[in-house]
Amino acid sequence: MDRIREAVRELVGVFRSAPSKHEANRAAGPILEQLTRHPAFLTAVLEKYLTSRGVLDRRNYPVVGMEIASNPWFGLVANCWIPLPGRETHLSTKAIHHHGNMLLSTATLFGPGYEHWMFTPPKELDRERGLYEMDLLEAAPHPRHHVSFVDAWVAHTPFYPKELSITLALWSNRFDTTWRDHLKRLPGVSQNANLLRDVAVKMGMRKALDLKVVESYDFFPTAEGFQVMRERKEFELGPNEDHLHSVFHVVQRTGNEHLGRVIRRQLARGAGASARPTIERLLDDLERGRPIDGRLSSMHHGIPYANFTREDVLRALRALGKKVDDGGKFAPAPGGQEAARASAH
Repeated sequence: MDRIREAVRELVGVFRSAPSKHEANRAAGPILEQLTRHPAFLTAVLEKYLTSRGVLDRRNYPVVGMEIASNPWFGLVANCWIPLPGRETHLSTKAIHHHGNMLLSTATLFGPGYEHWMFTPPKELDRERGLYEMDLLEAAPHPRHHVSFVDAWVAHTPFYPKELSITLALWSNRFDTTWRDHLKRLPGVSQNANLLRDVAVKMGMRKALDLKVVESYDFFPTAEGFQVMRERKEFELGPNEDHLHSVFHVVQRTGNEHLGRVIRRQLARGAGASARPTIERLLDDLERGRPIDGRLSSMHHGIPYANFTREDVLRALRALGKKVDDGGKFAPAPGGQEAARASAH
């Protein structure tokens, strides 16, 4: 775990010394890029995940998220993107969404990566119908070793990768770190974050505690523009067996079969007891080199508001009068993210 500690220590140093969170993200970019070039770092991330409590008992989410660090300055996660069963790459993995005041730096750690589309901050056109407009900032690949930055309020969506792809996601608030951020990381607070957030919001303390309440963060394309979802519709969780297949797929595809011994130690300690037959079968597959496919559960794809095509997005942009020709090309919004940032504040 020394490689993780070294990386987190370096990133904390950057965030503590930078004059702003934007500057911290700029300085963190080269660090993230270098981490993608060291397979041992990925191995350390996988081992940390496999030794974490409850990972063998979890139900399935379409992305296997592996927390690396969480502190008052930032959160760092490895996201493992499982491809569609047919390996299609023209469908979005989730709704077009922004993250409010959060900043995101992302670097592709493993695999071919995916296509990533970014948009200007959404602007309301018709409140009654929930219709919004936005312009396309960028539609570009996010391949291995590539670092991308998503500013506050900038909407974006990834498309499915052709093969397993793993990205590092560095999250931070755009505002300076305060006592609130330290409070949120205290064990008793972080472990009961959702319950405490609900109570605080009901007590009118949302602004004082800088609580993130997700409202009107998600959109999907229609024939008239972009439809808002006032409340986020999260994916339902699939069966534990699908989750286990995805975890073993990640271990195998990244060449970390030797971590099977870590899983065996977890079994010996009583972890994953309810799924032991499945885990033992997958361990046998891992050790014998039999291919293990990742699994998206049935409720994780074919969802209209989350899984739409590139053409669906282009059609919505054309309906709004944006410059998109019949060949599917586009004219990026003037000024790129700098202009988007100015329009968001």
